Amino acid sequence: MSVSVAASSVPCVQSVPPVAALRRPFPPRAFFDTTRRPGGHQGALLDDLRSIEQFSARVRFAKNETIFNEGDDVGHAYKIISGMVRLCKHTQDGRRQIADFLLPETIFGIIDRGEYGFSAEAVTDVVLIAYPRVQIDRLTATTAGVSDRIFAVLTEQFMAMQRHLVVLGCQSAKERVASFLLLLTDRSITKPGDRLDLPMGRQDIASHLGLTIETVCRAITELKREGLIAVPSLNQIVINNSHALKALAEGRHGS
Repeated sequence: MSVSVAASSVPCVQSVPPVAALRRPFPPRAFFDTTRRPGGHQGALLDDLRSIEQFSARVRFAKNETIFNEGDDVGHAYKIISGMVRLCKHTQDGRRQIADFLLPETIFGIIDRGEYGFSAEAVTDVVLIAYPRVQIDRLTATTAGVSDRIFAVLTEQFMAMQRHLVVLGCQSAKERVASFLLLLTDRSITKPGDRLDLPMGRQDIASHLGLTIETVCRAITELKREGLIAVPSLNQIVINNSHALKALAEGRHGS
């Protein structure tokens, strides 16, 4: 299997992060639970990548900075140490569609083509580990099962995007927002009653869900009025009734 990974600002295996990146401070705190180790294929692949960490580089990107652009030649894969990353596509008329938001311990940038299919941008200040493509290729050639685990991770990511297409095509605006909040809660292992950080703005949520920012704000207000969520601040949500929120997301509740 030929494995390619995403390009970055780190141009070669022996290179170091740009001087400007090295000067950026680490985020004062990480969003979400960085102690959670993903299981399944993602966790197994992270274990594989430990064997090539001596060739990796820790890089930092400021909020809203581009990590790589769609169409860049592949060069590296990444693991998120702290912060949040968005994967998106930009249209010729300047619009942006956000495909996914990625949390700590997530691997991204592993693809099986010569150029990257999405742009990656920092939602918050982020710290990443960049793994050179050449080292991943060598790892897949010398270690049994790595290619299969990479393929499995790619399949999981593809299926997640398929599920997102279902959300966009089959759900009402309020159902989409409910699904988004539930997915983010699950990924961040937030329990009912805990405060869920929303480092992305309302416009980012709208771009992800195929809605206008006004519609997103109206849906959040309705969920708050119905008692399903609380909104202690602009960047935090509290899930008050996860069962009712799930029923709404599944179309089992009036929207």
